Amino acid sequence: MKCPTPHEVLAAALALLPRGRAWQTHESGPRPGADIGFSPKAFDNAAFSTAYEAPSILRRYWAAVSDVFYFLNQRLCALRLEFWCASQSETRDQWMAEYGLPDACDPFPDLCAKVAAIGGTRCDYYAAIAARMGWSIECSESVVKCGSRMNSRAGRARAGAIRNLAQLKVIVHLNSSPAFTGGRSLPSIAGRMRAGRRQSCGPNILPLMCLMSRIVHAEIQIVYEGHND
Repeated sequence: MKCPTPHEVLAAALALLPRGRAWQTHESGPRPGADIGFSPKAFDNAAFSTAYEAPSILRRYWAAVSDVFYFLNQRLCALRLEFWCASQSETRDQWMAEYGLPDACDPFPDLCAKVAAIGGTRCDYYAAIAARMGWSIECSESVVKCGSRMNSRAGRARAGAIRNLAQLKVIVHLNSSPAFTGGRSLPSIAGRMRAGRRQSCGPNILPLMCLMSRIVHAEIQIVYEGHND
C-alpha cells in the first residue's frame, strides 16, 4: 500500500471534477499558477518564468479540501501498521489488554513473543519456557494406575476400578535457578528430624508453579520436587 503525497491527492481530486469550461477541465484543468523563476532584471529570457501568476480560485479551493483528504490518508496508512505487533505503536495499550499483559506470572511477558507463541506439550518445551524466567527444571511424564505403585489407601479402593491419572513430575534444580531466592530448604521428614532444626514446608517455588499452570494442560497433575544440586 502506497501512501499518496499531497500533490498526488490534489491531482486525484481534480481528476474527479466534471468535464467542462465552468470547471476549467476543458483543457488542462484549473490553473496551477506559477512562481517567479528569475528576476527580470537579472535574467531576461522567455524560456523562464519572470512573473507570478496566482492559482485559480477553483484550484485553491480543492487544494484546501485535499489537505483534509491527505490527513485522512495519513491516518489510514498509520492504522495499517497497527495490525502487526512488530509495527504497532499507537494502539499498544489495546494490544496489551487483548493479550492480558503485563502479568508477572505470564510465560511470555514480551508482547510480540506472546503473539508469536505457538505452545507445546513436551518436557523440553516446558524447560525452555521456565529457563527464560530463571528456573532450571527437568521433568518426566507418566500415567499412574491406582494400585500399580503401592499408592492405594485402605478403604478407598473399589473392586474392578482402575484410575488413570496423567502426572507430570517437575524436578527443580534450586541452586541453578536464579529466580529462586529462598535459600537451602529441606522439608521435614518423619524419622529424620534433628534437635534444633527448624520446621520447613519445602522451598517456596510459587512463581514457578504459577508459570507452569499457564502452559501445562489443566488435566495434567503436576508434582514438584526441589533438589539442592
